[in-house]
Amino acid sequence: MEEINKKFERRRARLEQKLARLEQKQQQALARLERREARTLLRVQRHEESLSRDLAGVPGHFAHGLNFYKLFWVFFICCFLGVVVETVYVFVRTGHYMQRTGLVWGPFNLIYGTGAVLLTLCLHRLQGKNDRWVFLGGAVIGGSFEYFCSWLQETLVGTVSWDYSDIPFNLHGRINLLYCFFWGLLGLVWIKELYPRISGWIERHLPRVSGVAITWLLAVFMLANSLVSGGAVLRMAQRYEGLPAAHAWQRCMDQRFPDERLERIYPSMVHTR
Repeated sequence: MEEINKKFERRRARLEQKLARLEQKQQQALARLERREARTLLRVQRHEESLSRDLAGVPGHFAHGLNFYKLFWVFFICCFLGVVVETVYVFVRTGHYMQRTGLVWGPFNLIYGTGAVLLTLCLHRLQGKNDRWVFLGGAVIGGSFEYFCSWLQETLVGTVSWDYSDIPFNLHGRINLLYCFFWGLLGLVWIKELYPRISGWIERHLPRVSGVAITWLLAVFMLANSLVSGGAVLRMAQRYEGLPAAHAWQRCMDQRFPDERLERIYPSMVHTR
């Protein structure tokens, strides 16, 4: 009996040691979990504070709030960033560099800038709403905008720069359900994350004194760039239809922007007439 009691005591001691080690490991795991949760909460808090600071902006700045100057800089920045992102995406997907600009001077594309302004104007009131409403708004607005751009380009100059006829659930090849889904995600990310960052950057980094003059200089440049680009593409469509140059602007476009140059600028543009 005494031998049995000794064995029982030794077994109980071993079990108590195992239990103590398990409790120690549990406490260590809980401590790690608490530290991880604390770091996560700190990151979330800093993120929210940063967003609040960006949304608050700099009172008195010429681009403070949602005015013309703010919208122009959003347009200008996104005209450039959109080209960069699409160029990188095409290179990663195909392994080849392809020109993705939409204007004849500089790496700019009006679709990205106009789309950013449109999403900002239409979705900024939904910034504090449930994400599903922002997503649906972005999908509808983005899909409608992409359809309109394709229709306008084909109507005015007889060309298209994208065709989704091979993708399921497309509408006249101008837009499709999958890309509307992407527009919804973009609208959500834009209004919740990207726009506050860009808005805050504009107000903190653009000079107050010379910022207005710089804005108007760039606005004039983008307007001239858009008019010349539109004239060059229109004249290209006229040459495609065999129309001779009867006016000075047409002869200028023929000389400055021949088909070979425009094909390098707009490699994905296809004539439909």
